[in-house]
Amino acid sequence: MNMRSMQTIFLSTVVVLLVAITTGVTAQTMKIAVPATGSEKNSLISEKTGRAPFFLFFDEKGNFIEAMKNPAKDQSGGISRTVVALLSDKNVTMIIAGSIGDKMKQALTDHHINFVNKTGTADDAVKTIIQKTIKGE
Repeated sequence: MNMRSMQTIFLSTVVVLLVAITTGVTAQTMKIAVPATGSEKNSLISEKTGRAPFFLFFDEKGNFIEAMKNPAKDQSGGISRTVVALLSDKNVTMIIAGSIGDKMKQALTDHHINFVNKTGTADDAVKTIIQKTIKGE
């Protein structure tokens, strides 16, 4: 095999690997956060997103992953930045909340996190949103 053929094979391999790596990194599964009044998956969705006692996390299938105390709950200012940074660090792609203020909406939009207003229990809301997403609504 001559040098030119080896270079072509090498470059082709590098391109294929880069495409595979890039696709793997950008292919993002849905991770949902719900500000809630309690730490159980069937807790009520909090009306106060930034001051919710807990955040509940679900995967793209609606499986409950974890509950986390909200570190910004008692913060005097900058709550939107703190909460959105937390959600971004957790790779959240969607938040389901009772209500979302304008500053929070802007911060979520800036971090490419979708948001939906919903009431009821966290697990029911997540299942409803996932079903609508699957159906393309």
